[in-house]
Amino acid sequence: MKVSGVAFLVSQPGGKATLEVAGRPVFELNPVAALIWENLAVGLPTPELIAQLARRYNIPEERAASDVTNFIKLLTQYLLLIDDAQLTPG
Repeated sequence: MKVSGVAFLVSQPGGKATLEVAGRPVFELNPVAALIWENLAVGLPTPELIAQLARRYNIPEERAASDVTNFIKLLTQYLLLIDDAQLTPG
């Protein structure tokens, strides 16, 4: 997964963050969503991200997987996250 080059995370007090797209605030992220974005931005594979989230927040991996998958779908819908397979010519 690769995050869009026009989207940037701006930290806010209390662990929240604002996702700015082309310099405009578009989404306010809660601390969990901000953590997911940060890890996607550095290229952490989805299974590792899910395991990390489950450990950090002491939740079942199934719930972490659901949260991560739903957030990835939303980001993909808004073209803020691109699947690596789509970047490969061919």
